[in-house]
Amino acid sequence: MLDHFTLMVLHALLIAVFFAFLWKREKQERWRYFWKVFAALVLGAVALGWLMYPFPRP
Repeated sequence: MLDHFTLMVLHALLIAVFFAFLWKREKQERWRYFWKVFAALVLGAVALGWLMYPFPRP
């Protein structure tokens, strides 16, 4: 079974590929946009999780 982080990275990968092909025409633009979206999704989720860590669960 896959852990949460692996599933999050897979989801970010698929979303980044989808948006790169949807919005960019040139190959180089697609790669650059893909990496920006992928990094934003993964690093944003990790940062948000890290910020929420000190708060207790109900």
